[in-house]
Amino acid sequence: MNILVVGAHPDDEVLGLGGTLVRHVQQNDVVYPAIFADASQVRYSEDQRESLKVACAASCAELGVQPPVFLGFPDQKLDTYSQIDLTKSIENLILKYHCEVVYTHHFGDINRDHQLLHQATLVATRPKPGGIVKQVLCYPVPSSTEWAPFLPGSSFLPNWFVDISATREQKLRALAHYSSETPPYPHPRSLEAIENQARFWGSSVGFEYAEPFMLMRNLVEI
Repeated sequence: MNILVVGAHPDDEVLGLGGTLVRHVQQNDVVYPAIFADASQVRYSEDQRESLKVACAASCAELGVQPPVFLGFPDQKLDTYSQIDLTKSIENLILKYHCEVVYTHHFGDINRDHQLLHQATLVATRPKPGGIVKQVLCYPVPSSTEWAPFLPGSSFLPNWFVDISATREQKLRALAHYSSETPPYPHPRSLEAIENQARFWGSSVGFEYAEPFMLMRNLVEI
């Protein structure tokens, strides 16, 4: 299968589902990470933003996925674009790579860019006759998903779990390329916290380590 990963920022692709992406590669699936927004222009200089792109490329290489596609939208300003701009970008990627599975952000994240990309993904993958996409899943991003208020209708409630016991270490090696984005423990993006989260989700479903998802749509042809 061909897999599209919709990510708002460099590091989302590994933070949310790095272990799962390694499993896809091991199953001979082809994974295309798409990074929509540049790193923050408020927090980072131009050199630092370029360093994050280098880190993203190194992370993707470590995971064994395709080189990342950078769309170049401005960070934290996706709401200045119409939804059709974001939707068309996702649709074009799906058609270009013929993607059957799409991973996107959770709709309840505290990050506005994540919310907008979730909405655009659901529009881009609407199940029209003859559509390519058969499965859409949402992934959480530490320091964004769990920092949002736990409110009815917007909380992350996973119903799909992937065993990453055998791919956890490769995920952590990929994440280590983002040295500026992995603060010391107990920050939720620290390497130790990421491992602890995988252990928690794994133990909740009988695995040693797992990554959780919310299945949005699953189409099975008879």
